[in-house]
This record gives sequence, structure tokens and C-alpha cells, in this order.
Amino acid sequence: MTRYLILILLPFIGAFWTEATVIAGTSEDVRSTAVKKQPAIHGERASRGEQKGTSEVTADLLSVTVQKYLENEWRQKVASVSVAVLEPTDPVAIPGGSVGLQVIPSPAEGGPGRRMFRVAATNGRSTKTIQVVADVTATIDAVVPNRFLKADELIDAGDIKTVRMRVHQVNHPFITAESEVIGMSAARPLPPDVPLRHAFVRLPLVVKKGDRVLIEAQHGGLSIRTYGITKSSGQIGQTITVANLDSGRELTAKVIGPSLVQVEF
Repeated sequence: MTRYLILILLPFIGAFWTEATVIAGTSEDVRSTAVKKQPAIHGERASRGEQKGTSEVTADLLSVTVQKYLENEWRQKVASVSVAVLEPTDPVAIPGGSVGLQVIPSPAEGGPGRRMFRVAATNGRSTKTIQVVADVTATIDAVVPNRFLKADELIDAGDIKTVRMRVHQVNHPFITAESEVIGMSAARPLPPDVPLRHAFVRLPLVVKKGDRVLIEAQHGGLSIRTYGITKSSGQIGQTITVANLDSGRELTAKVIGPSLVQVEF
């Protein structure tokens, strides 16, 4: 009886054992797959974190930073500034997602040419100083004659023009405003297209040597007038020597206007 009962139940026992084995193997496979995937997920997150935690400062960014700094420093002296960064040639890595750049002023400021600058790169928490070597070019709008001007010739607006030219120093000697030239006279012969300096022009002469002038002498309510001949040329406000036509006596007089001088007594 017992033997017949075992034979009847044997197929059912075999089927149950096979199903338990399959289920156990499947669970082991799932655990093994999950462990293998975890390192890949962790490595991707680390890579993304590194990309977000670093910024690159390129030569172009450094060039713009230095140029804006010099334009502000030289805004009253030159017309334009250009900067070409020579070093560093490779981008500079700075920790942090957002970086601000600012030129550190130097006590010994230079002019155009090859210059070295110190640029502070700040990410909000720390600052890194970048040494920058650059070629700096500066230009001005210089005033030049557009025709030959004789000495003592009065300069009109049609006699001059402006040209863009490169300068090698910020404190250059050239005139850049036409208003400083119009109404002046040439202090010497001036060929065309030569950049004008302040020494090349002067206030116009209102009296010249050998001119006949009216000599006016005032003292209190007394006024005396006579004529004389100038012994030198002069501008308004200058002191010149004149000779009294009646007595021949030479006097020191101040130029008041065209053909008019004044003496004190």
C-alpha cells in the first residue's frame, strides 16, 4: 500500500523540486546583474560632476578683459586699444562653474607694446592669479594740415583734418582736438599730413614788427594817445617794444588788440 502511494506522489515531488531550483537560480541572476550595473552608474555621475565643477579661461577671454581695462584707463588719451594675448596659449582651468575676471592694477603702469598683466580669476570662493603677456596697440586721431602752412599763417577749419595713427606712448605730444588748432597761427612752416604738436601752433600775432600802432597811456582820469612803430611782433596780452613817432623814445607796451598797445605811467 505504501509503495503504491509513493509511486503516485513521485511525479508531483519531482515537479516541485524543479520549480524551486529555477526560482532560486533566477534570484541569483538578478542579484548578480544589479551589482554589475552599479559601478557604471556611479562613474557617469562622477564625470558629470567634474564637468560642472571646472571652467576654462581662454586667451580670448583674457584679451577682452585686458582690453576693457586699458580702454577705461586710457579713455581720455587714445582713440582705440587692441590686445593680443601671447601667453598663456592654452586655456586655464579654474574650479567652479562661474568665474569672474579682473585685471589687478600695477603701480608701474606702462604704455603700448609688449606688456605683462596679472588677472584675478574668482569663482566666488577662491581667487587664482593668471600671468598674462600681451601685445598692446593704441591709436589716436591726430590733427594734421591738409596743405602747406606758412609761418604765422592763420589756421582755419578748412586747413586741417584728422587721421588715425598708432602711438608708442599714452602721453603722446600730438594734438587730437581740432578746436585747439582752429584760430591759431603756425609757429613755423608746416608741411601737409604732419601730426601737429602744441609747439607747432601759437596764438595769432595781432601786431607785427614794423607795424604802425596807436599807443594809449592812461593814469587815473588822464589819457594820452600817440602813434608809434613796433620793434617786435606780439599776441594779445604780450608785452612788446614800441617807438614813439613824435619823440623817438622806445616804450614797453602791452598788446591790447590789432594796431593797439597800452603803456602804464
